[in-house]
Amino acid sequence: MNELRIFFTGAGSPGFNGILKGFRVGAKEEGRKIKVITADMNPDAYGFHLADKGYVIPPGNVDNFLEKMLEICDKEKPRLLVSGVDPELLPLAKAKPDFRRYGVEVVLSDWKAIELAQDKGKLYDFFKPYGFVPEYKRVKNVKEFKEAANSLGYPEKPVCFKPVFSYGMRGFRIMRPDADKVDLLFKYKPSSAFINFSEALEILKQAETQGKFPDLLVMEYLEGKEYTVDLLARKGKSLVTIPRERVVTKEGISTVAKLEKNKEIIEYAETITEKLGFDYCINMQFRYSSDGYPKLIEVQPRFAGTTIACIGAGANLPYLALKLALGEKIPEVKVKWGTVMKRFWDEVFVLGEKQWFYGIKFDVK
Repeated sequence: MNELRIFFTGAGSPGFNGILKGFRVGAKEEGRKIKVITADMNPDAYGFHLADKGYVIPPGNVDNFLEKMLEICDKEKPRLLVSGVDPELLPLAKAKPDFRRYGVEVVLSDWKAIELAQDKGKLYDFFKPYGFVPEYKRVKNVKEFKEAANSLGYPEKPVCFKPVFSYGMRGFRIMRPDADKVDLLFKYKPSSAFINFSEALEILKQAETQGKFPDLLVMEYLEGKEYTVDLLARKGKSLVTIPRERVVTKEGISTVAKLEKNKEIIEYAETITEKLGFDYCINMQFRYSSDGYPKLIEVQPRFAGTTIACIGAGANLPYLALKLALGEKIPEVKVKWGTVMKRFWDEVFVLGEKQWFYGIKFDVK
């Protein structure tokens, strides 16, 4: 079998290593030769030491991004292009015909689905009639922000907010009337999402004065369990749907996750996938409201950073997405429900042109 060349960007992203493992494990199981070319805007990205070859590229939202990507494709001749970087998704999806002229298939959904998913305001508006989203208000200035917080029950109830366009936890905060600055300083890490109303208002007033006030969603705070759902889809039909409870998270990334066959969330996620017509791997986040209903928080039309949890439970979604893009048959997936993933740090060491890992093995008695 000929070597499969994959161009996989986001070499510095937290989930890069896990997804790369999925590619290589799947290829090894099928006896397939695989070469991974990677790229990142950071020349010190750790993933450059894990892939077979790497390139430094501009950010996905600048003019010469596509030019550089096509230049690399022309040189390296990959068969598939996969991106794990949010700002890259829309320009890459729109440029699918350009990449096909180089013999490269972009493993992403249609650009219209990506555009809707990345605009959280339009996404919430779209699914509001279905009852899938939390109560929310879209605001554009401080006056509207104060009115929205009050209408959602603040200060009797905690309220949260986030920008319409944001990635990870950037701009997300939870306003609690009992959020004490002293407690936040001494009891929580600097990455804490809690903030009090007066502090949030002060920052937003400054943003408004500077002309930097973003479109915000002010939302009800959901207090129940939180889930991520990983899906593999083709033309809006989910082929594999795997919910996992986000048991422990740090800065928006799961460090402990448990795969759970939650039929209610599976139904919600598959309906959303169908309505948006997604392809390949996508992920969604849900959280239960106080009255026991799962509410959609956001949709990310790419691999999740914790897709490795599915791989460990027998569902190698990254590799299956590659097979789907190649037009190959997708085998039956048997998920080991109840699997728990626990994360820890690992390292790669570099000295000049040399690089190595330390692997310490021990027996558990």
